[in-house]
Amino acid sequence: MNAPVETVASSDRSTHAGDVDLAKVAAEVRAVFDAYEAALVGHDNAALCNFFWDSPHTIRYGVAEHSHGIDSIRAFRADAAPVHPQRRLRDTTITAYNADTASACTQFMAPDTTLIGRQSQTWVRFPEGWKIVSAHVSNVNPDRLTVY
Repeated sequence: MNAPVETVASSDRSTHAGDVDLAKVAAEVRAVFDAYEAALVGHDNAALCNFFWDSPHTIRYGVAEHSHGIDSIRAFRADAAPVHPQRRLRDTTITAYNADTASACTQFMAPDTTLIGRQSQTWVRFPEGWKIVSAHVSNVNPDRLTVY
């Protein structure tokens, strides 16, 4: 016998792309993404942690660490060295999937390395605002990079 299927109550926001101004949602996420980047370059660790969902389910995979849960992310931030103040982004893409979910993907460069950094974030709108629920940061040697 099959187990009963659980249903999830729908939110008061539409989840159908045709009912949502996705450009407006993407602009909202771009604004919080830009604020996150400013906090990162400014080494404002308290602000950076506040951009993440306050949950044990939040994940951040960094260049040299894995952080599972907001407490782990806070511990990482407390030990993290500042990023280079001349860090620059390129090819940033913000995609809104519905009124409450979006992704932000970007590449970054800094004058202290020849590596190209890649950063991906999943953002969800909560009652307290947009929060990162998962993030991934990695580097690649441009000499070993294939672009399709």
